Amino acid sequence: MRGMKAVFDGCAPPGPLHRFFAAIGVAWAVLAFVLAPGPPARTVPVLAFIVLWTAQTVWAWLPPTRWVPFLALATLLLPLLTPPAESGLGEFRPFHDTEGSYADGALAVATAPVWFSLVLLARYRDLAWCVPVALVLAPARHFLFGGLALWPTWLVWGTGFLLLGSAFRLHALLYEARLRLDRETVAEERRKIAREVHDLVGHGLGVALLNIGAARLAIGRGDTAAATAALEEAERAGRRSVRDVHRGLVLLREPGQGSGAGLAPALPTAEDTRALVAGLRAGGLDVDLTTRGDLAAVDPAVGLAIFRVVQEALSNTARHAPGATATVTVDVDGRLALVTVADPGSTGLGEPASSGGGLGLVGMRERVAALGGTLRAGPAGPGWSVRATIPLGRVAL
Repeated sequence: MRGMKAVFDGCAPPGPLHRFFAAIGVAWAVLAFVLAPGPPARTVPVLAFIVLWTAQTVWAWLPPTRWVPFLALATLLLPLLTPPAESGLGEFRPFHDTEGSYADGALAVATAPVWFSLVLLARYRDLAWCVPVALVLAPARHFLFGGLALWPTWLVWGTGFLLLGSAFRLHALLYEARLRLDRETVAEERRKIAREVHDLVGHGLGVALLNIGAARLAIGRGDTAAATAALEEAERAGRRSVRDVHRGLVLLREPGQGSGAGLAPALPTAEDTRALVAGLRAGGLDVDLTTRGDLAAVDPAVGLAIFRVVQEALSNTARHAPGATATVTVDVDGRLALVTVADPGSTGLGEPASSGGGLGLVGMRERVAALGGTLRAGPAGPGWSVRATIPLGRVAL
């Protein structure tokens, strides 16, 4: 039993299925031969058919798709051109006006792998012409040359095998689509996690660097109290970042692993933008915030995007333009949310940080694009400007 399983599992899909139906064809062809071993003109084609599908059972050779219809038609002609059986085992009457030998009926069933190979492996545009031709072969053989009394049986079995093969093909397509959707879902989740981790770490480091810079300037002035306060704020910002990252990583665990693992921390909203700016001001960043419209009525997904855009843009200002005055405008009307963050560039009061590779900008653009909006970021004179336009979608009532 294990050896048989190894035979069918020894190749990539649809190889195992191809082998299975090839084995079915061999079994019925052997039955047709046993029921009617002669005459020789019949024996040779039937044995050739048995050898062909026995080889397919062992090796499961899958031809190029463009060859499939021609090989299927050629293989189907092999049993169709076989002379009828001369058997005394009684007549086989599958329909009212149709009768023949059981050997011929078994040979009709033995064509199963031909139909399955055709519908499973051929291209759709080839099926459009090949399937009608294949179905016409049996009645054409009978009415042109005679001797195929069971031609309706060939049609019925061929149609049934085609439908069954189509079901397998459809199942395979649905399975591939599900796998592709699962891969895309995993990739999207990874992008979301990367954006969230970048936002949390980037903002925390930006605030910490801002306060460390303020402490350095305070030490230069001899103001140890201000330097100590700035360093304490930098420490608090670092601890908050570590805590937020830890909470985010907890969400990646399976439910039930650790207490509170299934509880997500509340996500920031558009209203939290004010608290964000206030925290940065306390750390020494000069920010001018202007809001228009009702931020509380903004959809949570849009509010999170607004918060993250402002957070990332101000973190970039703190890193790359220390000492500059940033202006933030959040304008919410009936249809759109417009977010603008601009700074005039470095004032020379601190040392700009080196570029981090632009991952924050990519994350902002992906987040806004996912909501159907657009984001433009680039130089604005000597400084830098970020402008996001986000459709509001549904508004909370």
